[in-house]
Amino acid sequence: MSGDRVMGPFGIDPLRFTFVCFSLLIAFVFYLLLPRGIRVHYFGAYPKRYAWSARSRTRRSQSHAGGGGSTIGGSSIATGTTATGATGYRQLQGIGLGAAGAGTAGGPGTASYASSSILGGGTNSRGNGANSNPDLEQNDEIVISAAMQQLRDPGVLIIAHGSRGKPKTVRLQLTESAITWRTETRKKGQPKDSKPKMGKLHQVPLSHIMYVDVGKQTTALRRVENASVSETLCFSLLTKEGSLDLEANSPRERDALVSCFSLVLDEVHAQNWRDIYRGPSSDMPSSFDDFDQQQGGGQQGGQNQQQMQQGGVDGTGGAQSGLRNI
Repeated sequence: MSGDRVMGPFGIDPLRFTFVCFSLLIAFVFYLLLPRGIRVHYFGAYPKRYAWSARSRTRRSQSHAGGGGSTIGGSSIATGTTATGATGYRQLQGIGLGAAGAGTAGGPGTASYASSSILGGGTNSRGNGANSNPDLEQNDEIVISAAMQQLRDPGVLIIAHGSRGKPKTVRLQLTESAITWRTETRKKGQPKDSKPKMGKLHQVPLSHIMYVDVGKQTTALRRVENASVSETLCFSLLTKEGSLDLEANSPRERDALVSCFSLVLDEVHAQNWRDIYRGPSSDMPSSFDDFDQQQGGGQQGGQNQQQMQQGGVDGTGGAQSGLRNI
């Protein structure tokens, strides 16, 4: 009977060919149904999206060679001794904290010099065309360690985006166990030396941060309102609850912050690969949306409190109503 079968143009049995293709399709669908963590661990399906520090340092150095000036967080940074080669998060933790101008411990001496030479893009080694790769690599380490210090104290001023509402300036800070942020606003005409208005403190545990997405990968950053924002300035911290969508002041600052968070996540997720399963970046809700709702609830609570006080309600009852709305 097999001799009577009609063969294909290449001498292939169409029935067997169809069976093989269908089997491969079933196997591929089964592979896609596996949890992402298993695919990453056993099949190496995806590289670690937070392993930015594992990329070629030469490639990063070349992309930064013509970069302009940037001051992370808008304040001076003083760096101590930096480690070359495979610098770890624990090594960067031991570096002394820097100073920001005359209002921070340490004074303006070495702090202002380090800020201008490291992040200013002016009279530093990157401005000369005859630099060697070791100098560029060492400069990268200095920038990363300076950014790590700035993240720890006093924090980095950065623009936060949500799925709705206007972007807000927040102070992002790294602690031993979490990342915290709060809004920082100044009134028009307010002196720079005056203390800004601080919003409510929010935090996300480091163990809940799964990935760092570089570029405009999330819905919040892909909004029509953010079309003019350069992709080289954006990155997102993807957590179990949502995403923290951030816009840096310059590409150089963005790369330094991404490298810092990569070092932190390499430590946090060294053994718990099962916790890094997640959906696509575009499906992640923005964590700043909840933050906006809480701010809106606080304003509504203040209005309700005033209405109750005008209606004859005593001050204690109005305060309790405002707290409930917040």
